[in-house]
Amino acid sequence: MESQHQHRLLLLKEVSWNLNPVNNMEINESFDGVFRFSNTSDEDFTVLWNNKEYTFPKNSCSPMLISGESPENVQEIRKKFAYKWAEREWYKGKDYKKMSAMGGGLPPTRDDAVLDVLIQMCLNPLPIVPAIVTEAKQETRTFKGSKAVGKDSNLNKEFAEEE
Repeated sequence: MESQHQHRLLLLKEVSWNLNPVNNMEINESFDGVFRFSNTSDEDFTVLWNNKEYTFPKNSCSPMLISGESPENVQEIRKKFAYKWAEREWYKGKDYKKMSAMGGGLPPTRDDAVLDVLIQMCLNPLPIVPAIVTEAKQETRTFKGSKAVGKDSNLNKEFAEEE
C-alpha cells in the first residue's frame, strides 16, 4: 500500500516543471513544493513584479509565494529575481571596480556567465524569513492635451496661456 507521502511524490514527478538549469534541481523527497529565494548579501534586496515590491531581507531565505502564479511561473520569476540580484552584487564587487579602473572611464562589459556563481547563491539554504510584499507607490499625473498649431505659428504665443 502506498503512503500518502509516496503518492504525493509520484504526482510531483509527473508534473513537467521548467526547473532552474543553473543548479539542475530535481524534484525529490526533500522538495516541499515551495521555491525559495536566498539573499546572501549584506543588504535587503527589493524587486518589482506585477506592481508589487518584493523585499527579501539580507542574509535570509524567503519562500516565493506569488498569488495567481503557477509553480512554473514562480520558478521563472525566481530566475529573473536571481539575475537582477546577481547583477546588483556584481556591480558592487571587486571585479567591476577593477574593470572600471582598467577601462579608463569606459563602462566595463562582461559575459553573463560570470553571474552564474552569484545566481547560484540565491539558491543556497539560509534561515527562512518571509519576504515583505507591499503595494508599489503609484503616481497620478495630469497632462494637458496638445493642440494643433499652424506651420508658421509662434509657439510661445500659442502656449502662453498655459504657463
